[in-house]
Amino acid sequence: MTLVSGAELFTGNTALVGASYMEGKSTKSELAKSWIASYAGNFVGSLLLAYLAYTSGTLAASPGSVAIATAKATLPFQQAFVRGILCNWLVCMAVYMASGCSSMIGKMTAVWFPISAFVALGLEHSVANMFMTPLGIMRGAEITIGQFLTG
Repeated sequence: MTLVSGAELFTGNTALVGASYMEGKSTKSELAKSWIASYAGNFVGSLLLAYLAYTSGTLAASPGSVAIATAKATLPFQQAFVRGILCNWLVCMAVYMASGCSSMIGKMTAVWFPISAFVALGLEHSVANMFMTPLGIMRGAEITIGQFLTG
């Protein structure tokens, strides 16, 4: 939905705007502005969506969000870092492939396989974690705000 609606995920934005900067098509200031705005917007949006999911009772019967959030918050740094690199590689491939498509079905097909792969492999996606960890905390996961912000 994000790619089709013209919005930006921070993970894809880092690749596209970073490449633009490296090619001299944007300035360091524009790069920083884009990354900061994208990250902040993704963070606020993820927190809002987690709150709405919690308040609406969505997924309330399932302990999945608590278990997933706890697992993510307790993952050793090296594993989380490498999983993040692998995930971002797949996400950037999805963004790159979708940018070459002009039809909705083309964009959907282009993102389906890389995104399905990162989910199936249990990789770490920073923006997805911005949603899942707060939702887990709201559902009772014993995770501190510090663990959330540094994990």
